[in-house]
Amino acid sequence: MQHFLLLAILAFSLPVAHAGGGPIDSGQAKPDAAPSDLADPERIKKGKFLFHSTCADHCHGHVPALFVGRKDLDPEHAFNTISKGGQGATPMPPWGDIFSVDEIWSLVAYLKSLGQP
Repeated sequence: MQHFLLLAILAFSLPVAHAGGGPIDSGQAKPDAAPSDLADPERIKKGKFLFHSTCADHCHGHVPALFVGRKDLDPEHAFNTISKGGQGATPMPPWGDIFSVDEIWSLVAYLKSLGQP
């Protein structure tokens, strides 16, 4: 029985292959570290497009008041919230299986840009 349990734990911890080849993470996206280019206009533009082309525009509003003028938005916290969802604190669903790590960072860049005057 102990061998079965060990094999089950190992099986669930291994990366899973996908149709594109190569491993994918079996969990949510992980934010290695915030990219240094969160203020890059092209990244912000990409994030704005992603935000307004998904239901985020519907859920948060066309001009998401929660982020306008907000200067204390921690990039890693924003990344994790987008990736993993509200985890019970809010009804926000996880987007880590929908967006790539780079796309999530672009969303974070857009949200941070809303905090600028």
